Amino acid sequence: MTDNLGPLRQAMSDLSEHGGTADMYERALRRSRQSQRRVAVTTGAAAAAVVFAIGGTVAFATRQRPDPSTPPASTPTSAGPQNPNCPSTQTLGTLVELPAGWSFAARGVECVETWAAADVQRPDANAIIYLFHYTTGTGWRFQDQGTGWDCKDLGLTEPASFCTS
Repeated sequence: MTDNLGPLRQAMSDLSEHGGTADMYERALRRSRQSQRRVAVTTGAAAAAVVFAIGGTVAFATRQRPDPSTPPASTPTSAGPQNPNCPSTQTLGTLVELPAGWSFAARGVECVETWAAADVQRPDANAIIYLFHYTTGTGWRFQDQGTGWDCKDLGLTEPASFCTS
């Protein structure tokens, strides 16, 4: 018997070359994936840092901004917080939505200190009053509806026609 190992050696050599290449190929793919993850994490962290930097700058700038020179429309300029300007029925009409057929009476608005009251006309002819309160910073706001209130409960020191006592 003759030993002809040439073809066997050639086959083994081919297999070893292929096996080594496959191992390096797997390693290269793993390193590539690691690099992609690192780039994604780094990019996300950089984007978050930019967002926080811009948000911090805007927050700092708005905090350092001086107060507006003109007050908002709801804040009276000529009256102090104890006696604000009396609103018109049109102004009060923007604060509440009256039911269909209801309207503010032509008599106008009665103001006492920080309170305003307006008579409301209704189809059934029953009298009802809408009460509004003024607060510095927020302006006039709807408070209640009824036929009268206790002046002491409202903190009024002056008499008012919408008070029952």
